[in-house]
Amino acid sequence: MTRDLASRRNRAAALQQRRPAVPAEPTQPLQIVTVEWRGEKYPGAPYADGAAWELFSPLPRPDFLPNPRPGGDYPYRQFVHAAEVLREGVPVAVLDDRSLTVPLGPGLDLEYVRRLTQTPHLDDASRALLDRVRRSSPLAPGEMMERPVTAAQIARLMETAAVPGGFCYRRRDTAHLRTPATRSALGGETEAGEACVFGLRWPVADAADYHVPVAPDYEGLMAMPSSDRRGMPVLGTGFAISNAHLLPEYVSADLTDLPLPEGSVLCAYTDQGSEIELFAYGHQQWSPLARERGVTVPGVELGRVHQVRRVLREATRAVWKGVAGSLVDADDDWARFRLSRPNPEVLSRTGAEAVRRGVYEKWVERAEVAPV
Repeated sequence: MTRDLASRRNRAAALQQRRPAVPAEPTQPLQIVTVEWRGEKYPGAPYADGAAWELFSPLPRPDFLPNPRPGGDYPYRQFVHAAEVLREGVPVAVLDDRSLTVPLGPGLDLEYVRRLTQTPHLDDASRALLDRVRRSSPLAPGEMMERPVTAAQIARLMETAAVPGGFCYRRRDTAHLRTPATRSALGGETEAGEACVFGLRWPVADAADYHVPVAPDYEGLMAMPSSDRRGMPVLGTGFAISNAHLLPEYVSADLTDLPLPEGSVLCAYTDQGSEIELFAYGHQQWSPLARERGVTVPGVELGRVHQVRRVLREATRAVWKGVAGSLVDADDDWARFRLSRPNPEVLSRTGAEAVRRGVYEKWVERAEVAPV
């Protein structure tokens, strides 16, 4: 079915303008209140529409980071998920009607559900329970998604307006992940010890553009051996590997690239927990948001406008030798073919290689590709 992508992108941009992103380092004075985290009281302030909290301390504490804000009474800070925070004895998440909810019963609580999310090959009852948890907070148009990107991928984004297909996450579920170390759970495409990593955020145009990576449709990703895999293993539960939180995963439908919506943003995350917005996308160009803030992107000049040369309107579905996929790039003789349902048998048959988590591609002769 043909969809009006331009209309959807404009609608997503309008929704995002009505729900602006909260700056990582607010320019206005923080509205600090006393909250409880892990049994102790801290001054804290919400951010990202309350999806996460920034906690403060006048003294160094385990896992707290130096606070880069000049002056102030709190030289140390920590970022935590809103689900962990209490205010006056009540979880702050109860005020958020978009948060995930877990049904309660004898032996059924948040920790039990979290353990299920880390357990591959679930029985039908456990799978139904996790489906129910996910349905408690569905994707909505205008909601911000994000995925890690490398410096090389940013350089390509400056030329081509497309959301790189594959695994992605809701911004509200990952807002507390503010350092390279904590963000490694979102795909593992970065090297250990990096002082800065990058992310792409964009508004949802249509929830149908996203799938949940579970069996049977994406069961092949669970079976990938480590030699044929990039990044973290795929559990097949619909959740990422996490020892503390429910971290729902999504994939772009059939692992295709999506058109880049107006209002998309490229960000940097430093080892101090700073989130720096670098560029915003609109009118077929990337406009700079930050200039001299101690961040560099190899191959990309910060502080200037980058005009996009190629704009993806719709992913081109195709079949190559009986294998379903999409075309990432093509010329008269050759095409870059991406598998829509990778599994070990198809990899062995096609010779496709992992280019990032869950995404497998190869160059094929254009004459051998047939449109869907």
